[in-house]
Amino acid sequence: MLSIFVEVSCGRYLKDECTFCHVYEPLMQMPKSDWHLTPAQAQLMADKIKQVEVLNTLAQHEINLTGGEASQNPEIVDIFKIFKTVTPNVCLHTNLDIQSEETKRWQRLVDIMQLGGRIDITLYPTVWHERQKHLLQQMMSLQNKLLANVVFESVTDLVMQLGLLVDFFKGLKPEVPEIAALLEDYHGKVQYLAEHNPNCDENIYTTHMGDTGSFTQSGDFIFGINLLPAFGMDEQGRRAMTSNPFPKNPYLLECVAARGSIEIMTVQQNGNMTPCCDVGNLKCLPAFGNLFEDSPQEIEAKFEASRLKIEAGIHKNRTHLNTDKAGQWVEEGIPPYCV
Repeated sequence: MLSIFVEVSCGRYLKDECTFCHVYEPLMQMPKSDWHLTPAQAQLMADKIKQVEVLNTLAQHEINLTGGEASQNPEIVDIFKIFKTVTPNVCLHTNLDIQSEETKRWQRLVDIMQLGGRIDITLYPTVWHERQKHLLQQMMSLQNKLLANVVFESVTDLVMQLGLLVDFFKGLKPEVPEIAALLEDYHGKVQYLAEHNPNCDENIYTTHMGDTGSFTQSGDFIFGINLLPAFGMDEQGRRAMTSNPFPKNPYLLECVAARGSIEIMTVQQNGNMTPCCDVGNLKCLPAFGNLFEDSPQEIEAKFEASRLKIEAGIHKNRTHLNTDKAGQWVEEGIPPYCV
């Protein structure tokens, strides 16, 4: 998958559940004049993606337009159309914190869904009843796929958020019993933990969740859910070694790029690329090239050079985990939780 940042502005930074935001600090370094990716820039990216085999292969799986809040880019529909020339699989992530169906932001999402794009959401409980719930109901009639992200601060917080989704999908007409059943399965397991072991570590949580699937289908509607632990962030925009719900153990990421496999690439609005799905890794320093500035040949050369740098940094991270240096950033600029 290619994850492409198309917008810096969000509207939810530093409020409610977003007090600690993975992307606020690194994105806010951009001048305000560069907050919106332009169609011209999107076209440059699209042309370059087609010329770099690794990027084109990732794009055929999916291009995810994100930010910031992608729907706040006034030209997002045209940008969507441009990336559709690269791959038929283009989706957009939104916080769905939108005032009403009369807003320009909502109309942009409708236009994209009518053009065959998929809109994914992150659940925000403080605006669920006021804004998200009604608009999600409208989305269910405009598309036949949805990925819902749930960012949770604790096991009890996860119980509450899953409960919102259970009630929503159980109340839909026409009914979607398979989706409701999947969510009830998740909710029941997490509720058991909340009642019997609310301060469990991640291993207990993962074992208890077992092989519960992330996707299901009701009729022709495909639904996926992604449960994401929240993290604290420091003043430099670097996430903590441990997650908020499971603070007893380091929350580590296995970097497949260091092993020679690129499964995802994050592209920032300035064209810089990072081979990781963790947006906190916008602070990862090895440069995998720039879609605006580098030729396809230069990008491919930087892939290998940066992979070797990541490999060296990760080796140090693994060593540090067994010493009092765990959590320290190494000179290669690799986040200390990457192994």
